[in-house]
Amino acid sequence: MGANWPPSRFWQFWAIAGMVVLTGAFWWGVEGYALFEGQYARGQIADGLLRFSLLILTPALVLVWLVAAWLRRRIGEGGYWQLLGLVAMIWAGAILVTRMLVA
Repeated sequence: MGANWPPSRFWQFWAIAGMVVLTGAFWWGVEGYALFEGQYARGQIADGLLRFSLLILTPALVLVWLVAAWLRRRIGEGGYWQLLGLVAMIWAGAILVTRMLVA
């Protein structure tokens, strides 16, 4: 009898997480760029957070999702999901605060 296949469901969960990550990154890229171009961010904090979330946090979120195979070997499956969750929570928090400051 052969080994169970797949050995783990990591790549299935990774694909599902990718749908959420890529949809969110695309949405914030479009929405955030519209806020930036429309000059809706009236304060320094709102403008800085908007720029930081667009230029640093969104690419970091996509990058952590993309380098899953490399990170999985180094920090394990549990560590990878914790890291992706941490980056996603920081990203979501920055977007929430930005939207509150802009509104």
